[in-house]
Amino acid sequence: MKYAKALERIQSDTFSRQDVLNSFLMVYPNYKIKSFDWHFSKLLSANMLEKVGKNLYVKSNPLKTKETYTYITQSEGFLGVESLLSVEYPLAEFIIWETIALNEFVNHQIAMNTILVMTEKMVMDSFFELLKNHFPSVLISPTPDEITRYGQNGSIVINTLSSRYPKNPKQRHRYSIEKFIVDLFAEKTITSIISKGDYPGALEIIFERYKINETKLFNYARTRYVDEQILVMIKENTNIKLYTGAEVSPNAESQ
Repeated sequence: MKYAKALERIQSDTFSRQDVLNSFLMVYPNYKIKSFDWHFSKLLSANMLEKVGKNLYVKSNPLKTKETYTYITQSEGFLGVESLLSVEYPLAEFIIWETIALNEFVNHQIAMNTILVMTEKMVMDSFFELLKNHFPSVLISPTPDEITRYGQNGSIVINTLSSRYPKNPKQRHRYSIEKFIVDLFAEKTITSIISKGDYPGALEIIFERYKINETKLFNYARTRYVDEQILVMIKENTNIKLYTGAEVSPNAESQ
């Protein structure tokens, strides 16, 4: 790319948008600032830059492209629930997930699928009444023990959707990768079925394959009170490099 030289001049591991502009102006003295927005977006789309936090970027390797996380499923139950809720409650805030989505990242494959619907408290009962008329097994705010006792393959679990969760920019009603990581530690429906021994490998795969905004990740993790757990797991059990300067509290316990 024409402006790759401007990136070569940047020596720090992380840098801001302003740092990139400054480098452009140093390398190309006659550069027109009004063109910068377009050139900056081209650097991002060409995978020469990766956003890792709020106004925080790193150089990336175009040959090792990371993707924005999207979830593709062949589960008829999942697609049926998503379609029904989208039609009947088009303005409602909800996201949907299923436990077999873990199979991309873990060694111990999930056989019995549970569909997780997360929404605002005010519509949980309405969702329950609608779904139980169309699907054989629907549980509302169950404990992991109740899921084990009463659930079956394809059961639907309705839980509360936490506020200020990081959204998926491409799929309105599906998980973002940042929420996915946090809920590996915070959502009992998930923590009850994944072995702690699978966590390091799962996180390594996630960080290697997908673009992750660390600022969104840890801001949301703090609202769920699992930011220390995530940091300890990453720093003590993986080779993942974090860019936002997040540090483990001296009082944090190893997982």
